[in-house]
This record gives sequence, structure tokens and C-alpha cells, in this order.
Amino acid sequence: MFTFAYQNLITARLHAFKPYDETTLLLNTARGDEAAFRQLFDANWDRIYSVAFTFTKSAVIAEEMVQDVFVKIWLNRTQLSTIRKFSDYLFIIARNHILSVLRKKIMEEPFTDHLADYFKESCNLPDQQLLCRETEALVLQALEKLPSQQQLVYSLSRQQGLSLDEIAARLSISKNTVKSHLSKALHFIRQYLHTHSGAVAFTILYCLVSGIL
Repeated sequence: MFTFAYQNLITARLHAFKPYDETTLLLNTARGDEAAFRQLFDANWDRIYSVAFTFTKSAVIAEEMVQDVFVKIWLNRTQLSTIRKFSDYLFIIARNHILSVLRKKIMEEPFTDHLADYFKESCNLPDQQLLCRETEALVLQALEKLPSQQQLVYSLSRQQGLSLDEIAARLSISKNTVKSHLSKALHFIRQYLHTHSGAVAFTILYCLVSGIL
């Protein structure tokens, strides 16, 4: 279904820019110059679109993501005067927005099936097999650092598939306590992955689709 891996796409698309006077464009855009902003948009929109379309397979959604990212950049344009490398700035905003949208769409079963197929195929590719294994290893490392009660609640929820009520009954604790333990465990694991993974977007999505997070 897909012909390239997400991590390669991120680095190749979002970090590859045609030569132009970036500093001047950023300064002019920061001052409200719409023509300069248009040049930034024209030079970079396709990189965000490629990443978005790869995961959504929807031209409409991908275009909306591109627009949303550049709207955020325009609304916060005064920050551009302090940006040294626009590619890094754009990468962070685009990555965070795309992940945010995909997190919400994870709740839609057909879309989840689509992403599951993507990761199934990606993890069969030689260069992605290592990344998938590293992701799973990072999750195990994070689990080992959790307090024992959080480890247990996470295991019962994510690995054994028990509901909050079932976990509460088994451990003789309240449902709210179970929620608290699970929420803290998931938060720690996400933070650990953000800190230790070299391919954060791929890692987080892989964990979401796999039911790890």
C-alpha cells in the first residue's frame, strides 16, 4: 500500500528546502508581509501535504492539515523573527498537528484499520523492523520504571484487556483509583517515548494503533 516509510518521509520531505532568502522572508512575514508568507507557503506546503496524505489517504484532510499548520504559523508570525531554521520550526508544528489530528481519528474504526495495515506493512520492511522492535523495547523500559501498582494496572488494562470496573474489582480498589494509576502510567510512557525515541511520530502512532497507549 505504501512505498516509503514514515520516518524517511519526515526527514526527506519536511527538512528538504529549496534555496531562497529564508531569513528575509521570515523577518518580512513577522512584520505582516503576506507576500513573504506566501513564498514560505509555496516553498513548503507540499512537504506537509505528503506526510498527511500518506497517513490519511485523503486529499481533503491532507489539504486541511496543511492549511491549519500555516494558519498557526501566520497567527504566531511575530515569533518568526527569532527563528534561525524554519525547517525545524515547521517540522515541530506540522508533526504536532498531524499527530493531534490522527489521535482523534484513531477512534474511527475504518481509519484505525487503515493505519494498522500501514504499520503491518512498514514493520515488514527491513529498515522499519528495527524501529518497531526498538519502539516495543522502549515501552518495556518505561514500564520497568513505573511504580508497581501502575505497572499492574497498565498490564491488566492494556495487556489483558480488562475494563476499569474489572480491574477495580480484582484489585479491591475504586474505579477512580484505577483511572488515576492508568492515566499516570500512560502519561509517563508517552513522555519516556518522546524523550528517548528518535522517531517520535512513528513511535507514538505505532503505540496508539497497537493499543499500547
